[in-house]
This record gives sequence, structure tokens and C-alpha cells, in this order.
Amino acid sequence: MARRATFFKTIRGTSPAVFIGGGYEFAVPGTESDRHPAAIGKLKRAYDLLGYDIFLLSPADAEVLRNTNIAASPGWRLPLDAPGLVVKDVPGGRLAFVLFPDSGHPDPAMEENLDRFARALRDEGKYNLIVGVSTWGATRESGFIEQHDAVFDIVLGSGEGPGYAGLYLKDNKVLWVRSFTKGKSLLSVAMPALPPAGTKVVWSPEISVKTLTAPLGDGLPSDPEIQAIFNQ
Repeated sequence: MARRATFFKTIRGTSPAVFIGGGYEFAVPGTESDRHPAAIGKLKRAYDLLGYDIFLLSPADAEVLRNTNIAASPGWRLPLDAPGLVVKDVPGGRLAFVLFPDSGHPDPAMEENLDRFARALRDEGKYNLIVGVSTWGATRESGFIEQHDAVFDIVLGSGEGPGYAGLYLKDNKVLWVRSFTKGKSLLSVAMPALPPAGTKVVWSPEISVKTLTAPLGDGLPSDPEIQAIFNQ
């Protein structure tokens, strides 16, 4: 966490970026009932200081907070029953981040509603990119991408299953990135320019978009304010 804070500060000082926490920051699947309130309280304080632009809790995260009687911070997004939308104005355009609803289990009706929601956003023609933020796990995310048209330009996934630095699917119309569960690296998506608003992008890997994995190893100094929280 302390090295993550250092990395975030470096990025904020050099380039425009949107920082996204996409679920399972408090609960590795299967550990929901095992977390101690003191440990979760420290994590909560640290995540508040990291200053995520979007911080979406999975059902497992919400269960951990309930079990430890710790309230989610203002601005954090609890698991949703319907798709959520966060719009971010960035240099060169406007991004639509669609927060995947999550009941904690496969839900075909919820998935169809998500597809309709994303299609409606695309029909508006106002956004340079439509980005999905998911807590579904790899199996559900993969099934959704396979079974639907390329309604999303990027899907940022989390939960059970492998991590991916970047898979290009649907004839390069969808970039799928999944976080790694160990928390020892950060994933980023960078592009030299945004596609025009209202168009459906076809990605050219390493040209129109690059995905990067940043290891949080010993070579990265720890942020002292975050480190102090865990030293208490």
C-alpha cells in the first residue's frame, strides 16, 4: 500500500490519469468472514489517502465491512443492483465509466440490462471511450464479452480468475484488463490520443493503446504517511 501511494503520486505529478479501484481490495474471495476489524480499519484509512477517482466495492468487500462494522467512505461505490455511470472529463475528451452491477452470482437479466445501458450510452455519441469496471470474476466477464457485441471499448475486471495485463478481443474492439490478486503490481492503460467521440474504436496494440504492469517492488520507496498507518 505504501509503495502504491508513491507510484500514484509519481503518476499524478507527470500526466493526467484516472485512478480506479475495481473490487476485492478488502476481501480475497473466500476470506470474507476472516478479517479483523483492526486490519480493515487500517486498510480503510490507507485507501482514503490514496485518493481513487472510482472505488467500486465487490459484494465480498461489502460483506467484510459489514462483518467488521466499518462503514464505507463517502464516494466509495457499494455493490449495485443496476449499472452505474461515472463521467470523467479528461484532456482531449470525455470518458464514460460504467460500473457493473453485481449480486454476487451470475444473473442473466442483470447482464442484459448492462448491455442495454452501454448501448444507450454509445448511441448518445458523447463519449470518446466507454469503459466497464467489473467485480464479476474472469468467467462471467469472459462470457459477457463473448456473448454480446463490443459495447465496451475497455473492460477493467477483478475477482476470481487470472489477471491479464491486456487481452484484445472481438477483433480488437475490446481490451480486457484484469487485476492481479496478490497486490504486488499495478496495471495501467495508456494511449497517445483518444478516439473521436461517438466512434467505435478498433485497437492497434502498442500503437493506439499500451497496457503496462508496474511492479511494486523494493526499488520503489514507501510513502511515509501510509507506512505509519501499518506500523501502529
